[in-house]
Amino acid sequence: MHIVRWRFGPFVLDQACARLVRGDEVVALQPKVFALLCVLVAHPGRLVTKGMLLDEVWLGQDVGEGVVKTAINQLRVALQDDAARPLFIETVPRLGYRFVAPLEPADASDAPVELQASRLPWTAAAETVPIGRELPLDALRASWTRAMTGEGQLVFVVGEAGMGKTTLIDHFARHSGAPRVLRGQCVEQGGADAPYMPVLEALNGLCRGAPEVLPLLRKVAPTWLAQMPWHLSAAERTVVQVEIHGVGPGRMLREMATLLDELARRHPLLCILEDLQWSDQPTLQLLEHLACHRHAARWLLVASLRPDDGQGRLTTAGDLHVRLRLRALVGSVTLDAFTPAQVADYLSQRYPQAALPRGAAQHLHAQTAGLPLYLAIWLDAAERQHPEARGALPMEALTEPPRRLAQTLAHVIERQWEQIAPEDQVLLEAAAVLGVEFWSHPLALMLERSRLSVRAQIDRLARQGFWLAPLALEQLSDGSFDARHAFRHALHRHVLYQRLGPAARAELHRRAAIALQTAAPLGLLVSAAEMAEHYERSLDLGAAVCSSVAAVRLALARFVPQEAVRLAQRALGLLERCRGMDPRERDALELTLQAEQSVAFAQYLGFAAPEREAALERARQLGARTEPGAAQGWIDAGLGWIHQTRADYARALQMADRVEAAARRLDDAALQISACNLRGAALSFQGAYGAAVACLREGLALCAQMGERLASAPFPIDPTVSLLTNAAFPLLALGDVDAALSHVDQARARADRLGAPMASMLAAWGAAVVGAALDDPARVMQALPVLEVAAGPNDIGQADGPARWYAGWALSMGGAAPAGEGLLRIRDGMARHRARGVLAGASQGHLYAAEAALRAGDLAAARHEIDQGLHWVEGLGEGMHGVELHLLDARCHAAQGDEVRSVQALATALDHSHARQAAWPAVAVLAMRCERPGAGEAERTALADALARLRGGDGLARVRHARALLRRMA
Repeated sequence: MHIVRWRFGPFVLDQACARLVRGDEVVALQPKVFALLCVLVAHPGRLVTKGMLLDEVWLGQDVGEGVVKTAINQLRVALQDDAARPLFIETVPRLGYRFVAPLEPADASDAPVELQASRLPWTAAAETVPIGRELPLDALRASWTRAMTGEGQLVFVVGEAGMGKTTLIDHFARHSGAPRVLRGQCVEQGGADAPYMPVLEALNGLCRGAPEVLPLLRKVAPTWLAQMPWHLSAAERTVVQVEIHGVGPGRMLREMATLLDELARRHPLLCILEDLQWSDQPTLQLLEHLACHRHAARWLLVASLRPDDGQGRLTTAGDLHVRLRLRALVGSVTLDAFTPAQVADYLSQRYPQAALPRGAAQHLHAQTAGLPLYLAIWLDAAERQHPEARGALPMEALTEPPRRLAQTLAHVIERQWEQIAPEDQVLLEAAAVLGVEFWSHPLALMLERSRLSVRAQIDRLARQGFWLAPLALEQLSDGSFDARHAFRHALHRHVLYQRLGPAARAELHRRAAIALQTAAPLGLLVSAAEMAEHYERSLDLGAAVCSSVAAVRLALARFVPQEAVRLAQRALGLLERCRGMDPRERDALELTLQAEQSVAFAQYLGFAAPEREAALERARQLGARTEPGAAQGWIDAGLGWIHQTRADYARALQMADRVEAAARRLDDAALQISACNLRGAALSFQGAYGAAVACLREGLALCAQMGERLASAPFPIDPTVSLLTNAAFPLLALGDVDAALSHVDQARARADRLGAPMASMLAAWGAAVVGAALDDPARVMQALPVLEVAAGPNDIGQADGPARWYAGWALSMGGAAPAGEGLLRIRDGMARHRARGVLAGASQGHLYAAEAALRAGDLAAARHEIDQGLHWVEGLGEGMHGVELHLLDARCHAAQGDEVRSVQALATALDHSHARQAAWPAVAVLAMRCERPGAGEAERTALADALARLRGGDGLARVRHARALLRRMA
């Protein structure tokens, strides 16, 4: 006969009901841990290899042996077993494990009279569908079926506190047959959760349990892998950081969608996120992205939430749920309170041997409003009041509140609180300050007690089943272990936290901050935002601001700039309240916050956003109060690039002078490079090509001198790539074609070697500029995919406009597209660029648009674009494409039959080329003069001299055409 109930030591293993019992208490075990125990018990005294456990417990899932070790550790904690002197589970080094405890069959009388509530207590057996949840469970099963057939699904499980959301999801996950389950938990921490915290928790669990997925993350989701640096070596961390530097927030969203698809390619994937009402905003944005961009993929994401804040106000997560439902993008399962009939079913399931008194269910429903959690707590209290009942409670216990039991859940918790020992009250109050979830080590530090004694006390409270539940086990960097627990229900933590007086609460927050700071070096994950919250609530505002700086940087590293701005604004508000802080320290902190905030504004509002300029200007003012340092130089550089981006080249040059002055004063080569780059770029856009090249070459020489030290300087983009790219066009304009092409090739090769998206984007942009100036569509098309990747998957906003207008330019050159389509794309790219506040290079966009219009035969459009471009050249001093625009002006007038204006425009183009020593565009101007009627030896000689000034470019179409003209005129 197959025995399904075994006794060993003080435990009874009931495989039929899927539970482990000690006395009258259920021992909480995760499903995989329970299954592992069953396999070991099925082979008493014999070696069970790790491979056998993987095959029988993980059913061939793509996981490694690390998951077995983790599960064994969790099982030993639950059994209170010592690995060094095992009573139950013995380790066989490098092979597996052996169950060594004596076993004997257990009969039905060993079952506990009453099972204390776990997360939600009415699920008495894993095979039993939770009371009243048949339809919601059917809805989840239907969604899982659709997911397994390749239709990605997102389903919300919605219900008030205590409705059984977790029980429903647990039951569904346990019986879904999902080979792989990712699970994350949103935690109430005063709104201080770090960005993507529940998602990263789920990913971290996946990586720990199945480290073989790390190469997949490295390939398709490096921005997510970068948030878990402990899974990478120091060298790998550096490479990944370079690869993702400068990418936009959208890339993280797209990477997660790709990762889910790839993970689900081999096996259907079940993802669970709980308690979204406490979620950070970036996680909600991720869910919206996944809902709006679903396609053929075998994954189901189940997310639980409370729809409102308890006072009738819709939470942010609740609002997201409503919006997505209205658009039919998500499924929704709503859990309601028990009906009287369901209360009767619950009583029958809980007391199968008892005859229920008439009307008991109706009375109990009226008293508890059918709230499952309240119902369980009521019956728990009644059983403690009537210990003699043993499964047959008297009618008065079911219809009248147990003694001292109030009619609200908060009072129920208060009454339960009064019945526990004072030392347990002290521990739970301290735990409530740490949050819904907490680690035992920081708690021990708060209480100034040993880890072992605190852990034993927590384990005892967890076994009692009312207050706490075990969650995870973690090995710390010192080799010891720490356990993470959670309050059984967030209401428990809320009630305990609220009953603390202001002074006691502040003191415990102070201790929590110190404890978490002490525990962090051991490897426990401590959120900087959480630290800031503890410091703020303990009135240590200076420390709160310092932690907020770290939180802002973390938000930027996770590509959630809006969250970074929110945190920075909150920290700036705290800083204003720091009355007793040294003014110099306050200024230094505000300067840092303003500088970090400027980076966030650049990421989501644009490089030239007024908010970014205001933040940098405030940082510059603060820097002026302190002793001059490099930070002021970098702030001035940031302001200079804003002016450059807005086409205010005079102010950009002024800031370059300020940066250079700081560089000389501090003997700072990196600042000098920044000054050279800024000045060279501004001069190039003004059309001062010779001076621009001189500045940029000086910067390149300094880069060569600094070598590897460049990596430690705060350049937003690799300076060598930037300098090479910025020098390419003025070199071409001066006629040094070979040098220009060499600079482009070097920039692209270095960017590819670095793997940095921003550097790759800039190098491709420079290659496209040079390719268009050479009238070489092949070069532009070669650069275009990099720009499109930057604007698309990498979400680099600055690349969006150029990617579109170079695609339009290439279309207009090819002639295969419908007339005018290239012009439309160019104009669309220009509009998008200006919408981001980028005005520099506007004359270039109008030049491309005018060329496309002329090729399409649209002379009116060409005239409009030329006039707009010349406005930038003549009116605003952007001379970099002045020669080309005047040349197009001459061609347009000629096409319109206005020879007088055509000659005038051609003469102006020639004057501009002479003034700027622009040999390359001069060849085109002089070639047009030679093509006009009456051209003679003077024009031929001038064209020959211009060609002689070129260095390289013999195979280019412009040079071949000019040489052909010279031969015809000879």
